[in-house]
Formats: sequence, structure tokens, C-alpha cells
Amino acid sequence: MKKIILATLILLSAAVLVSCASIKEIPEDKTSAQIIQMGQNSVSVSDYKSALFCYQTAIERFGTNPTVYAEAKYEQGHVYLKQKKYEKAYQSFDELINIYEYNPGIIPPAYKKLAQIGITKIPAKKLAEIQKQNEPVLD
Repeated sequence: MKKIILATLILLSAAVLVSCASIKEIPEDKTSAQIIQMGQNSVSVSDYKSALFCYQTAIERFGTNPTVYAEAKYEQGHVYLKQKKYEKAYQSFDELINIYEYNPGIIPPAYKKLAQIGITKIPAKKLAEIQKQNEPVLD
């Protein structure tokens, strides 16, 4: 019985070490879907730095594809929201909403809706501050 418990503890420790290993490099042959999935896997273990690295890599490599850009940008906003970096989350979500409104059809409408939902998750007081800072200055 002690051997089983010890073996289980060793396996759990190894799994934690592997899952917490930060992503420092993404092979060139990875598809956008694979890179975004790597980011989502990183989010699931609260490795937000690696997740953001994955999403930024997806944008850099495949950002000319509007759907990939929108998905990676949304995922970035989601990570910033989890980190309580509300200004950055707002910027990501607001950018998606603006892209959709000024170029309807260029990105899937689901990302506009997801971005709108993301903005509602920013605490009201913080959201009001952010929106006030981002108001255009009129002369």
C-alpha cells in the first residue's frame, strides 16, 4: 500500500513539473490551431506567461488570417482578464469589437459577442475608469 501511495505521489509530482514548464519556443511547423491549443493548455495550468507567448506567436505567424487573429486576440484578452489586467483586457476586447464594427464580415461575429461578454466581466468601477481614459479628446 505504501508503494502505491509513493508511486502516485511521484507521478503527480512529475505531472506538476511537466505542466508548469514554461513554453520558451514554438516549433515552426506548428499550425495556428496547435499554437492556440498550446496557449489554452497553458491557461488551464495558470501559466499565463506561456499562454500569452503562444497567442502572440499565433498572431505573428498567422495574423494575416482574420479568424486566427481574432481568436488569438480574444484569448489574450481572456488571459489578461484572469490576471486582473483590466486595461489590457479591455484593449484586446475593444479592438475586436472595433474590427467587427468597421469591417463587418472580416472576423466571425462570435468574436464580437465574446469580446462584449469579456468587457462585462471587468468590474464596473474599473471599466468606467478605463473607458474614461480611452475617450477621445475633443478640442
